[in-house]
Amino acid sequence: MSEDFPGPVAVIAGGLSHERDVSLASGRNLVRELRAQGVEAHAYDFDRNLMHALERDKVAAAFPVLHGQFGEDGEIQTLLELLGLPYVGSSSNACRVAWDKGTARELMRRAGIPVPQSVGLSAQTFRDIGANALMEHVMTRLGDRVVVKPTRCGSALGVTGVDGMGALPSALVGSYAYCDDALIERFHHGVDVSVVCVERPGGLEALMPVWVEYEKGHEFDFSARYTAEYVSLSRAPFTDEQVAEIGRTAVEAHRVLGLSGVSRSDFIVEPDGSFVVLETAITPGMTETSVMPYACTHSGTSLGEVARDLLRGVVAG
Repeated sequence: MSEDFPGPVAVIAGGLSHERDVSLASGRNLVRELRAQGVEAHAYDFDRNLMHALERDKVAAAFPVLHGQFGEDGEIQTLLELLGLPYVGSSSNACRVAWDKGTARELMRRAGIPVPQSVGLSAQTFRDIGANALMEHVMTRLGDRVVVKPTRCGSALGVTGVDGMGALPSALVGSYAYCDDALIERFHHGVDVSVVCVERPGGLEALMPVWVEYEKGHEFDFSARYTAEYVSLSRAPFTDEQVAEIGRTAVEAHRVLGLSGVSRSDFIVEPDGSFVVLETAITPGMTETSVMPYACTHSGTSLGEVARDLLRGVVAG
């Protein structure tokens, strides 16, 4: 064990959600990074043996990198709270709020954070009322170009860009395969920018904004998020004033949602410099092609250093 921790550190990954493979990749990368910092880190899967294994191994702290259901919906956090085990990240209650995109978006809107105009629609309503009765009213409110996404899901699973009313019903059906509630939002033309916020010794800090570019045709593709040839990351080409404003907004989103430790806010920045926050993720991806490692490196630190400091903070209480 390292001198910073009275026992090993658990990186909890995997699980049974649609994002299991991504989570495992995040876990492997984080374990490597922590070990490079001298931290005795081990990977643990989210299964029926987890609680027993954490107690048996006298784990000092946990760093969950479970994506999607069970990782970002408050479930793993509830289990760790029951064990009394310090962990990096937001409380179970905060996770439940932020996990629901409709609820989180409304909280941000009320706080003055710019978010896309959107409509929530359940699968039950879609079936009972019928597509024809709904589509025209949705498009009248939001325009002909919209994005459909599951209300509770991540990594672009079930997300579809829609151009015209005719394609909207099939996009909703695809979204309902992942969640019984869908969010239909106005399409904003611009560049994808992500900002990671971390709680450092000096307070909550927004790391360098990262411009995320996807190969044409893969903008809404789950696999593109984690396939190097489909995605490229770079410093966002903004003025210092724009960087500061986007960073302040990411910090405000983190605070409004009651989050702790770390988060990642995803923006669309339009050609005129205006922007909207699409969502704030509770558990940023930590794979080798994810935004967080890149943002850490280009902000003068590393994923391992940030993760070690976050763990130190929760152990110290």
